[in-house]
Amino acid sequence: MPIPTFTSPRTGTIPVVNAPVHAFFSVLSPAEQSNYCSIYERFRLEVESRGDDIEYLRDIGVTATAGDVARVKGMVLDTCDWEISCALRYSTPTRIAEAAPYIERVIANFAIQKPGQVDVTPEMYLGVALHKVPGQEDAAISHFQAAYTASPEIGMQPKTHLWSRACFSRLLRRIGRISEAEEQEDIIRSWLQWHPFGMPPSEFRATVEDPEHEGRDYILEHPEVENMFAGQIELGPGVFVVGL
Repeated sequence: MPIPTFTSPRTGTIPVVNAPVHAFFSVLSPAEQSNYCSIYERFRLEVESRGDDIEYLRDIGVTATAGDVARVKGMVLDTCDWEISCALRYSTPTRIAEAAPYIERVIANFAIQKPGQVDVTPEMYLGVALHKVPGQEDAAISHFQAAYTASPEIGMQPKTHLWSRACFSRLLRRIGRISEAEEQEDIIRSWLQWHPFGMPPSEFRATVEDPEHEGRDYILEHPEVENMFAGQIELGPGVFVVGL
């Protein structure tokens, strides 16, 4: 059985494996996104149940020798776990909380493959996935801190860092650790100040805000952020100018 495909008028027919969901998920309807996730989750279950069969692996386009089936099956499952996590993250509204078991397996597999190292992006994802779950506050904080200790600079993945740090700051405020929350908010504002053309205001807002959050938004309602955005004019998707 070949790798399953997903079909939409917006994307055409594409294989669900190795699809860049961050690039196209926003053009899909929530129903289409849900359908994509369901197709991929069913495929993962199939790999889990049939992936010990070398012929099955060949059918889905994966080469394995008789003595290497378990390792190859594990690699395929790891890819599935991570890509399902990404699809759940980019769903509208986000379904990142549902991704926790998938991300946990990704992190566990990385620890086996590279002991002593930190898989930074999955750690940030898992922090976000857990940060609203009652009783999981300490676990979420541990994953956030592991990620930021290993990668303190926002660097090459600004959206994921900004998104996760914003979630971290709201968690810290919710449990009364205000000064630590302010540190995260300062880091976010600093990135924005040093990267005024890093992303359009609407994209920044969508990255750091939580539509379910009630009360003051300490990031977007900060005077420095409001002043920066007051001088910016968006002309269209991804196109904006800084006013005089």
